[in-house]
Amino acid sequence: RARRAGRPSSSKKAAPVTMAHFVNDEQKDGARFSWNIFPTSPVDQERMAVPVSCLYSPLYYIEGMAKVNYPAIQCKCCGAVLNPYCRVDFSSKMWSCPFCLSPNHFPHEYADISTENLPAEIMPKYTTMEYVVDEKTKTSPMFLFVMDTCMQPEELNELKTTILQSLIYIPEDSYIGLITFGKHIHVHELSFEECPKAHVLRGDKKMEAKKVQKLLGVDARSMQESKTNPALRFLQKREDVEYQINSILDDLTKDAWPRKSDQRPARCSGAALNVAVSLLEATAKGHNGRIILFSGGPPTVGPGLVVPQEKKHTIRSHADIVKGRAPHYQESLKYYAGLGERAAACGHVIDIFACAMDQTGVAEMRGATVKTGGFVVLDDAFEGDVFKGSFTRMFATDGSKEENLAMSFSGQIDVKVSPEVKISGAIGAAYPLEKKSRSISEREVGQGQTTCWAIGGLDPSYTCSIYFDMVNQDTKNIKEQCYIQFVTTYKNSVGQTIQRVTTISKLFADVKTKDGFESMKLGFDQEAAAVLMARYAVYRIQSEYEFTMDILRWLDRRLIMLVKMFATYQKENPESFQLSEEFMYYPGFMFHLRRSHFLKVFNSTPDETAFYRCFLLRENVTNSLVMIQPTLMAYSLEEGACVPVFLDVSSISSNRILLLDDFFHVVVFYGATVHNWLTQEIWKQPDYAYLEEFFQGPAEDAKNLRESRMPTPIFVSCAENGSQSRFLMSKLNPSITQNNFQYGSGGKPPVFTDDVSLKVFLTHLKKLAVAQ
Repeated sequence: RARRAGRPSSSKKAAPVTMAHFVNDEQKDGARFSWNIFPTSPVDQERMAVPVSCLYSPLYYIEGMAKVNYPAIQCKCCGAVLNPYCRVDFSSKMWSCPFCLSPNHFPHEYADISTENLPAEIMPKYTTMEYVVDEKTKTSPMFLFVMDTCMQPEELNELKTTILQSLIYIPEDSYIGLITFGKHIHVHELSFEECPKAHVLRGDKKMEAKKVQKLLGVDARSMQESKTNPALRFLQKREDVEYQINSILDDLTKDAWPRKSDQRPARCSGAALNVAVSLLEATAKGHNGRIILFSGGPPTVGPGLVVPQEKKHTIRSHADIVKGRAPHYQESLKYYAGLGERAAACGHVIDIFACAMDQTGVAEMRGATVKTGGFVVLDDAFEGDVFKGSFTRMFATDGSKEENLAMSFSGQIDVKVSPEVKISGAIGAAYPLEKKSRSISEREVGQGQTTCWAIGGLDPSYTCSIYFDMVNQDTKNIKEQCYIQFVTTYKNSVGQTIQRVTTISKLFADVKTKDGFESMKLGFDQEAAAVLMARYAVYRIQSEYEFTMDILRWLDRRLIMLVKMFATYQKENPESFQLSEEFMYYPGFMFHLRRSHFLKVFNSTPDETAFYRCFLLRENVTNSLVMIQPTLMAYSLEEGACVPVFLDVSSISSNRILLLDDFFHVVVFYGATVHNWLTQEIWKQPDYAYLEEFFQGPAEDAKNLRESRMPTPIFVSCAENGSQSRFLMSKLNPSITQNNFQYGSGGKPPVFTDDVSLKVFLTHLKKLAVAQ
């Protein structure tokens, strides 16, 4: 974590002790809170500016976590699971629930418990543990490929080759299906070995799920009348249909439906996705299933239309959406979100791989992936490294002896809290379920009015953010602590139902007292707070489509409120302004968030913006911070090994190599002198052989970053003053611009921008904070 650019703790000063505590808490329970000490009233909560909230990773790897093969014991009143914070009476074999204080009897299997013979559930070290609900039940996942054929033959051949090569990563007993589409939809029968056979459905017409299922012969009536399972015509085990898949893909050609020169290809992506969801809905409800859409362009016909076929209609931009000039946007957004909810309700996941030089409609389709916990990957072509690397990475294994896939399905997270705390809502790749409770807050943040959310697909880096609301307490009888419990139920890749239970205790503090104020400061996790505020801002933009400037002003007001409360200063004296160690990096995070792809949409398409935001809403704290404030590493002969440097123009040097990581891009930047060495291949001379290792260092680090990440980042190699150097310069703090650069001084080259620098940003922040 010392690699955090802009605050290189390994080279400047040690990280705060409190930050290490927050990381330890995450390693213990997979959760990070913005405030680790809770306020006692809603008024204090509002004054603190940053909402009381947390980031929870249900599949976070916890070393030494207890895992048992029996169901969890629940409270008879509130449904909370037995945990280490329960009070246990060993003599009467009863336990008291910390959430509702109700007494409960232990089942007869616990008759032998004592202080020396404790079950794992009440051991203090096991605040997080897993219950394997049905160990014997094992089912193989299903993969339904939905392929676009409206693309150039070269692109189509690359896609077919990648799919065939990826089959080796899919377990042999997994079921595979294939749907291709252009103007119409072809659902291929894989059980018919004599010759290729497919059911053709119209793509320019909206059809209900029941009608699709009836046409395919997989409706309820056909299922009852057929002696064999009709679904096996379309879904077969991988080991049985490799020959059929090869034959179908070998014969697959570009969609032959004619079109005029002034028209786009007739592409029915929305209708094809509807057929795929309807097929799995009828044949695999409750079973692990994944629909993988490969799109080479925007939908132009049928439901989910993004842009009409006629080229005189240009595809929408951000300005068109904000000003209401995108006639199909809202309708298509609602349509794909509905498909996502239908798929998630059945435990299925939708992934989208969109590869084209133009937009493909991901901005409208994002609801299908966000609702189901799926992935969205953008690339320029199906032959690109981003597509191939990401598609292969999706089938990564969990590292166990059985080498099961590291993907889970049918996720559902239920949150329980003490009476002093209520739940405002959740933000992330999930959708709310209708579960009413006394714990629901009137103040809604994100997807609220419930305490339970369906997640759909899960992976180890998936993270959901939960926002809380404080309830007024009696000032004469303020409770010392509260409890929060996350109960996540999911199916692993082999079909076992697993329940992970995490129980966390948090202390209360009255911020109006001196001790409470100091405790509150020490409990502030500025990294988690930055990510939670970023998610909140992105959700507001996406749900309300507010102007970016309105969101920026809202973030600025919140930042001013925070530092005004916790900084030390004299009124009307900016020079006296000081932030403590617990808050010193947070303004920098907000500065970089304001300049990021998530809020600034200039020079970005709606598809690109949706792609960036989708991953911010599902990744963990570490990855999200890299997106907000990229890491910057420097390699030089004088400094030896790579060192973290400030994310600033001043870090550029002619004898340095810089490695920038912003999660979506990995940039290797060569200074002018180093680039001359590289182009002259000077390391081949015996006297300079040591330079070969110097050049290999950043290249190897960049390779390791790309191979370990989903999606695979775009790799950029550039030189100082080169055209590709914009990928680096756009991320650096513009401390030297055309406005303050002294020409002829021979200093660092300026950045030509109208953006303010971090120094100017902090100067204005101090002035506004100390103002009366």
